[in-house]
Amino acid sequence: MNLGVLLRRYWQEILLVLLVTLPWLSLLVLGIVWLWQGGHVAIWALTAAVLGLLAWPLARSVRWRANAEARQALGELAEPARSWNAVEQDAWSEVLAIADATAPFSFLELDPLLARARETVEAVARRFNPQARSAWSQFSLPEVLLLTERLSRDVRREALRHIPGIRAMKLSHVIWVQQQTEQYGPVAQKGWRVGFGLWRLARAILNPLQAAGQETSGLIVEKTASVLSYRLRAYATRLLVLEVGRAAIDLYSGRLALSDDEIRAAQDRDLAAAESPTPMPVRILLVGQVSAGKSSLVNAMSLAVRAAVGPLPTTAHVSEHRLELEGRPAVTLVDMAGLDEHLPKPEELLKEAARADLILWVASATQPARAPDRSGLDTVRTWAKAQLARRPPSILLALTHVDQLRPAAEWAPPYDITTPARAKARAIRAAMDAAGPALDIPADAIVPVAVPPGREPYNIDALWARMAMEIDEAKLVQLDRLRIGRDQLGLRELAAQLGNAGRVVIRGLAGA
Repeated sequence: MNLGVLLRRYWQEILLVLLVTLPWLSLLVLGIVWLWQGGHVAIWALTAAVLGLLAWPLARSVRWRANAEARQALGELAEPARSWNAVEQDAWSEVLAIADATAPFSFLELDPLLARARETVEAVARRFNPQARSAWSQFSLPEVLLLTERLSRDVRREALRHIPGIRAMKLSHVIWVQQQTEQYGPVAQKGWRVGFGLWRLARAILNPLQAAGQETSGLIVEKTASVLSYRLRAYATRLLVLEVGRAAIDLYSGRLALSDDEIRAAQDRDLAAAESPTPMPVRILLVGQVSAGKSSLVNAMSLAVRAAVGPLPTTAHVSEHRLELEGRPAVTLVDMAGLDEHLPKPEELLKEAARADLILWVASATQPARAPDRSGLDTVRTWAKAQLARRPPSILLALTHVDQLRPAAEWAPPYDITTPARAKARAIRAAMDAAGPALDIPADAIVPVAVPPGREPYNIDALWARMAMEIDEAKLVQLDRLRIGRDQLGLRELAAQLGNAGRVVIRGLAGA
């Protein structure tokens, strides 16, 4: 960065320095004796006062811009994490409000920093535990140990990077310094204050004019240094509040990084019926009316016959299909019983939705009755809105049986659905446009598909591509699901803990 750019960018700071130091530079040039003998002290004092008044609004401008630049520099850090749920985002909004309202610390006293950190932690805690009498203490002991482990590791890394000779420091050295500080520190501070006060008094008696000039100079220089350090202090203060707030959200939301054993345990619970607990595939729940084509879709996506297909309802219970195809993401397709107007199953639907990472709603393009689909979707959406502590799964719509739309005799894919020219393409586009508003699903979440008997499936690759776009979001949903699931104490885990504790007690008694 050249001198011209620096001058244009920091001209306010440079002008502020000149305005504040110009009177003292003139004092050095002219000399105290010259001012006293020539009778110009009053003129100089008046000039210094005028320039000081001019510097006051400029100082406020510097502070305002420093705050704005601190917000801009920490813009990425101020963004909420993509994986946060509604409660976490509300807590983060409160952290940002605290950061905006916090004046830059001097960083010479520890108490103001601790007070603002405590305020930030308590504000986050109240968001997660609004009914608790002591909201700040609502976290588990393993989370405290995990947080201590993480902080100790981070502090050690930063200490090795920035503290010279730390490897040679011993605990005995730290204890000795602490003992000396506690024993002689207050006496030394008091001695410095008394000695400096006596020196100022003697200076005032020997040369009152010089003493007044130096006192005024010291005061203005101190204020100027405070203004010029404002940018750095504003940045450090905002960074401190944001880091404390983010750590508090990790603690009270349970988002502290799980250990490998905890992740495996959560996966084992979720895949209790599977042969292999790893790797953890994304669970995609297939929901739709009876005979909507879910089983045919499973077969087409699996490139094999996985489910019975026929004109009558064939899926009487929930069936899971693990797919690991080359070039496709590993997923588990969960095919549940079809929805029916006379046999609603909201409990089973919500139970499977709670275990899903992505929901693929299957609806026939030739089915005019959308009431069961809309009722089921509304049930899932109501449940999803109530999930403040976790991310609900996204919903895609697979519009099946598009090959049966008029003209029924025409079936010669591919079809241009974006700008349809042929009659069949226009019919598919019309079916999509009708299904979207009826089911309250956006157009970009609808994929038309078909599995005509004896012919190649239509648009299955497009369906896979659309699901692949949701895989990252589905993995975040999966992590939330595992995180919440591991907070529930299972009988197997309790039995293992009791067994381990019993063995320790028995070994202790045997050793005694």
